[in-house]
Amino acid sequence: MALVAKRTLFHPKFDTLLTVIFLLASVLTAKGEGAFFDDALYCSLTPANTLPQSPSSLLVQSPSYINVPAGTSLTVYLMKGDKLMSISKLSFGQALFNERLLPPVPIASFVPKGAQVNSGQPLPGANLSAGEADLKDVMAFPNLYSFLWILSKGVIGTPGRAIATGTPIGFVDLKLAAVSAATILGDQKPGSVLFYNRYTSSVSNPSAENTRVNITNTNVASSVFVRFFLVNGSTCGIDTIQLCLEPQQTFSFLMSDIDPGIKGYIVAVATNANGEPIQFNWLIGTALVRQSAPGIGGSFTAALNALAIAKRIDGIVPNVNGSAEMIFDDLNYDRLPGPIAFEGVPTQSNAANSTVFSLYRPVQDLTGLTANTSLRLTASAKNSQNQIVTTNGNLSVACYNDFVVSALRLTPTSLAQLLPSGANGWFSITTTDLVPILGAQLNTGEFNSGSNARPLSFSAEYKIRVPVSPVTCP
Repeated sequence: MALVAKRTLFHPKFDTLLTVIFLLASVLTAKGEGAFFDDALYCSLTPANTLPQSPSSLLVQSPSYINVPAGTSLTVYLMKGDKLMSISKLSFGQALFNERLLPPVPIASFVPKGAQVNSGQPLPGANLSAGEADLKDVMAFPNLYSFLWILSKGVIGTPGRAIATGTPIGFVDLKLAAVSAATILGDQKPGSVLFYNRYTSSVSNPSAENTRVNITNTNVASSVFVRFFLVNGSTCGIDTIQLCLEPQQTFSFLMSDIDPGIKGYIVAVATNANGEPIQFNWLIGTALVRQSAPGIGGSFTAALNALAIAKRIDGIVPNVNGSAEMIFDDLNYDRLPGPIAFEGVPTQSNAANSTVFSLYRPVQDLTGLTANTSLRLTASAKNSQNQIVTTNGNLSVACYNDFVVSALRLTPTSLAQLLPSGANGWFSITTTDLVPILGAQLNTGEFNSGSNARPLSFSAEYKIRVPVSPVTCP
């Protein structure tokens, strides 16, 4: 791992066939019978009969359905708990389509350590590289092991059985145990792009106001380059940081050391060594925010998970004239939130609580570009007659803004009338031009907490340009 801070401030998608493949893959995955290239599948090992004590190989048998383009790789990791033990890789030199592949052939192979084994060519135009492992331990304790199954492109059925060669020949059933969370948008999953919805620090008193940013590479075998874009909430100026994360590594830094005295948000992007965005749906992150509370004294302390965005298709986002354009449309990357909501907003009467909404529209050019937008705010709560009352207001966001809820002007019902002592309600916020909006809610008073805004729907399409430059890790 290495961290490099760069103090550079800057003021009809697919054809019919691919659509059919996509729909077929969705059906197969929903049934637990197949994998689209976007998934990482975990399969548990269950003996179907007596296993050999001294096995000569463990061969994962092919499923019946395969539809992959040339250049596809199927990587199968042998795991013992969370520990990587070995890797088998199947590389397709040419496209392969087969609806009913019979009889099955090996598509993953593991052999004893030091064995001289030629894995051969199990499928037309494909090459299988065997992994080495302590197969005696696997046979003795199969319930401790699992396969992590990752396909780079195309569609392929999930495996059903592995053969343990030796005396006697044994069979191991492979049961789908879990699917990668990267296919579900949110702050509870990994992704290739992370949005940290808030950071802040104080130059004079960092012990009272600061943010610790954490990022983790959850992949068990692959390293990754990450580029951070720190967006100044006042000017939309950009600081950049580059990071190299080893497999299963967490790295943390304090914003008082990196960007002191600034409030804003962060976009973290998985890239290759050239700085071009890549598919690497294994990143998770958290911002731990500490700051004073306006109006009533006290402080906020919140752990805000980074919003993770998965890259839906394999490969890089190409460098075109010094920048790469990420498209958030559910085809290239996940869509970004449109209207958002903050729930459980408590009364602000008598200075019992202080709530702050931090809001921003992601800038579309991460070399530095102001992102002004107008917001429509709607607040809802029950009145003393047990009726739902709604009221509205207008806000304006430039690069990034904090809004103290007690200072909001709402009509026709004021905030004090909407949320009298003991009441709570919720707020929805949308942009007038239907572009994405992101943010976080911080509370202090009766309860000290923080949370990300919840998406109510998603923007149809949004593009963010990333400046491309090589990533170095001295």
